[in-house]
Amino acid sequence: MDTGKQINAMVVVLLLTVISVGAYALFDPFRADTAEDDQLAMSAYRAGTTFALNCRLCHGDRGEGGVMGGRLPAAPVLDRPELQGIDKGVFNVAAFNEQFNMVTNVITCGRAGTFMPTWGRVHGGTLSEEQVRQLAVLITGGDLGADPYQEGGFWEEAQDHADEIDAETTEHSTLQMPGGSLSSSETDITVSNAAPLAVDQFIRIDGERMRIVDIPTTGQRLIEEIGRTPDELFVTSSDGIEIGDIIRLGAELLEVSGIREDGDFDIALDASTGSGAAVISLDDPAFFSAGIVVRAGNEQIEIVGPVKTGQLLAIVIGRAQTTISVTGTAGIEVGMQIRMGEELLEVLSMEPATITIERGSPDLEGSSTTAATHTSNTQILELLEPLSDEELDEGVELEDPDTGQTLIEALSANATTIVVSGIVGISAGQTYQIGNELVRVTETQPAVLRVERGVGGTDRGEHSRRVSIFEGNLLEVERGVLGTSAASHETGTSLFFDVLEVEREVGATTVEDHAKNSELFLGQVVIVERGVLGTDPEGHENGTLVLDHPAPPNAPTVTGATCGQNPPLVSGPVDGPVATPRDDAEQVGVSLVEFEVIADPIVATGEPIDFTVNNDGTTVHNFRYVATGLAPDALPVDGQTVDESQFDEVGGFADALASGDERVVSSDLAPGTYVLFCNVPTHYGLGMYTAFEVTGP
Repeated sequence: MDTGKQINAMVVVLLLTVISVGAYALFDPFRADTAEDDQLAMSAYRAGTTFALNCRLCHGDRGEGGVMGGRLPAAPVLDRPELQGIDKGVFNVAAFNEQFNMVTNVITCGRAGTFMPTWGRVHGGTLSEEQVRQLAVLITGGDLGADPYQEGGFWEEAQDHADEIDAETTEHSTLQMPGGSLSSSETDITVSNAAPLAVDQFIRIDGERMRIVDIPTTGQRLIEEIGRTPDELFVTSSDGIEIGDIIRLGAELLEVSGIREDGDFDIALDASTGSGAAVISLDDPAFFSAGIVVRAGNEQIEIVGPVKTGQLLAIVIGRAQTTISVTGTAGIEVGMQIRMGEELLEVLSMEPATITIERGSPDLEGSSTTAATHTSNTQILELLEPLSDEELDEGVELEDPDTGQTLIEALSANATTIVVSGIVGISAGQTYQIGNELVRVTETQPAVLRVERGVGGTDRGEHSRRVSIFEGNLLEVERGVLGTSAASHETGTSLFFDVLEVEREVGATTVEDHAKNSELFLGQVVIVERGVLGTDPEGHENGTLVLDHPAPPNAPTVTGATCGQNPPLVSGPVDGPVATPRDDAEQVGVSLVEFEVIADPIVATGEPIDFTVNNDGTTVHNFRYVATGLAPDALPVDGQTVDESQFDEVGGFADALASGDERVVSSDLAPGTYVLFCNVPTHYGLGMYTAFEVTGP
């Protein structure tokens, strides 16, 4: 290349460089603004998730405040101009910076004397510094926030995340009224899937909030599980069901095409019964549960339940054992047949339950009582604290002190061993009242039965501790129901059940498996109270999402906070759960995430079990367990939490476990089935539960 051409090329390159630098200089401010907008939009998007999981149950889905949002009335409005730096109608940078810092501090520290807790992780809360900053971006941006991706500002992000969570809770159910729309006056609402909805649940359709007051049911249940292919349902009764009815099992709709009375499980009376008998004996009583109606000849008989002895198995027994420990002998006699599960046993001999006592124990005021003689059948009473003046003013009634147990034999003034009807309700270390004397129980000894196993051709089984002991094959019944008359029946009389012939997959629903005792509902209908929580009834079109509207937490007033309001939280010993696993306990790992409880293993042999609970999620959780035969998703709820008062055995911890924290819960679980769950408001309803079983050593 000659020199002239080289010079010309260099001039062209230099000129292009100058043009490029100039263009970049002109474009750079625009690029920087775009990058900043993108960063703010991403912060608001992430804050929307955090806000939906932690803040909206008090402040409303989009920061409209507790009153307008139908949530905690004391929670203030967050979508307001002064928090967005608007001073007298004009945006002010200094005012904005001041509000941004204030919002950050309040989220981090909480506010003493209000319902606002500490959220900053550095002061014992659950949110990281970056999560707090993102929330401050959301709140101070509000509906004025610059969002390059959508109209409506940053609060739309929070609303979108709230809608997503609430749609998941209702499994994306939609309005499906027969007439095409829901008027403002109708209270019977037809939806695409009523299975995830429950009585007393709040829902929202468009801007209207409603409360579910009833879910119509046939009053009947399945008496055996069904798979995806059968078109016949064995039911507790066909009363209230007609041919042509659309019924629902879970989320599946079925149409009743026929009703029969000849359902046969080859079950019969194993003893004759008169027309006035309130108890009958069957050759397979374990099949039955309360509410099942059977037909014997022309009479229909409703099962009330098995006849209980009032006693429980005291320890686990295997198939070979012929000597068993039970809680007591009241209601049991030598020569009678008893039943545990499906096995019949005959009692050959028995030794009653006993308790060992210390005589002359002090009363509640510290004065000792005097040992005395007591006759048989004397009641054993609990020693109860007297009611305070405040409780008396509130009308609180003293609990029943009766333990349900009595003396079987007379007690002399110097005896220290008592023969009792049973030991249920009596614990070592506690003080009880016998007549006018107080005694302290030092030891309880269950009754012992020597039995013949597998009577009447029943199979010997393994039986768990505290399983109920019934009287043979006896069932308590109500005679001559549903317009029939009671009659006498001979041994061997066959029992028949009602059968529904059905068409599956009605209304484009999916065929499902259904468990025994599944309830039969009337279609996809729920009955609601309209226009609640500050909204008015309005019309809605079919296809509109039916969303959950979770209730606010039962928030206590914060008595202390951080950031100068009180000292930062310091870790210390936990009251209840232990700090480290025990060497002699079986170890179970539990992971809490949004929204799931994962246990490993899910079957343990017990009884000493340590749960090592980790919060692997991003929000606060707790850990609870209950002993129950209910399905994990069928626990009774009170508002947005499980009603733990419905269970006899409850454990775990109810206080908050921060994200990333770990706690060990020490327990001694008897063999049986349990449900592990998180009982932070709404979390159980979002799926934070799992089944757990203890099989016994």
